[in-house]
Amino acid sequence: MSSGTSSGAGARPTADGRLAGFSAVVWVSGLLLVALIAWFFADEGGFDVAGLGEGVDDDYRLSPWTSDTPIPAEDLGGGLYEGRDGAMISLTGVDVGEPIILTPEPESYFGGVWVTGTGGRIVTAGDGHEPPDFHSLGDGRVAILVEQPDVELWINGPNDGTWRGRVSFGGLDAVTDVVSGFESDAFLYDGGESTARLSARGDGDVMISVATVHGTQRVLSAVSPLDQSIAWQDSPRVLFDVQSWGDAGWRIGFPTDAASPGPSPTGDASPVPSPTDDAPAPEATP
Repeated sequence: MSSGTSSGAGARPTADGRLAGFSAVVWVSGLLLVALIAWFFADEGGFDVAGLGEGVDDDYRLSPWTSDTPIPAEDLGGGLYEGRDGAMISLTGVDVGEPIILTPEPESYFGGVWVTGTGGRIVTAGDGHEPPDFHSLGDGRVAILVEQPDVELWINGPNDGTWRGRVSFGGLDAVTDVVSGFESDAFLYDGGESTARLSARGDGDVMISVATVHGTQRVLSAVSPLDQSIAWQDSPRVLFDVQSWGDAGWRIGFPTDAASPGPSPTGDASPVPSPTDDAPAPEATP
């Protein structure tokens, strides 16, 4: 009995050792297989290692302009740039009278753009102690207003891939008195006021955001019909992003128009629409 017990105890470590050895072989083989697949797709151009955001930690993504080693976006030429989340586009000699437009390429998107001066220096105050933060318009573009000609654009892009977008300047219509429509629209206002009168009718929703040199601010999100004043932060030039859904028709009258329901400077004799008015909304004044 004694010898049989001793023999059984000696056989157990041998079996455990074989099991452990087998597990190690499977584990190593799995690692080799994963490495082989990654190498194959990288060699074929179908696996972008840099696009996974390697080397971009959460602290950098939240405030990339504070980093001692900022990540520059790649200049592909013709105003086209590519980069990871938090990558920076450097622009010099910008005309401060025109908005900077960042348009995403197909299958790319931008959560927003922070704007600083050179070296990540905050020139214009944004929200709190951060630089101005500009959000995407309804069509996916980001429109940016600046006060200085040399700027750095810090892109808030996807966490797990690369973005690609094109930089251009201007291209938005400017208004001074009244604008209206049934669809979403974006335009500039440089009349110097910081209030306007908004009216809407029909069945649908209306959302309005404004961008100044201090960043983007949402000023209204409501269901039509409505008739009320809206206000925004003082700025010499303001960019309006109006988004409407359903059958909502909207009209924004700036002080020269909102003070009276009479004719506008362009000869538009239509009154400001009221929630009870069943007539079609007036067309936009050029």
